[in-house]
Amino acid sequence: MSTSIATARTELLNPIGNWLDVPGRRGRWKIINRRNFSVNRIVATGSSIMTPCVAAESSQGLQRLPFKPEGYNYWTWRGYIMHYVEQGEGFPVVLIHGFASSSFHWRYNLPELAKRYKVYALDLLGFGWSEKAKIDYDALIWRDQVVDFLKEVVKQSAVLVGNSLGGFTALLAAAPQPETNL
Repeated sequence: MSTSIATARTELLNPIGNWLDVPGRRGRWKIINRRNFSVNRIVATGSSIMTPCVAAESSQGLQRLPFKPEGYNYWTWRGYIMHYVEQGEGFPVVLIHGFASSSFHWRYNLPELAKRYKVYALDLLGFGWSEKAKIDYDALIWRDQVVDFLKEVVKQSAVLVGNSLGGFTALLAAAPQPETNL
């Protein structure tokens, strides 16, 4: 946020103890409780941001993809059952989701990438349809999972694609092994 915008916003608020003197409709000023001001503005901001997204989604013709059981696979890693989706033929591409997500995150990318590549979308340990282990989770566990997935399931060099935590995990998995052409 630029300084001028921050200054303009703070000038609008004239604090009076726990109350705020804020501009209202038609140029009138009103006094409101600080707590209500914060809550009301957060809700309004969230709804105004989300509304265009919903409208854009429907206007772009995006549709829900139907569940298809084919391509859903399981692999046992260190005694835990891991879920992954596999589609297509060709050079392997491994998709790694972000935090609090799953392979479902890639539902629109999978069919398109599968037209030219063999695509794997892995559910990291603790996410999606993979087992929810009662362990201390950290980036090294997910890194090891991806490295072992490449060795045991993919069995050849691959392109790693990650979103958020998945991008970090992909970097951790690929960095110490440049000779494998990940």
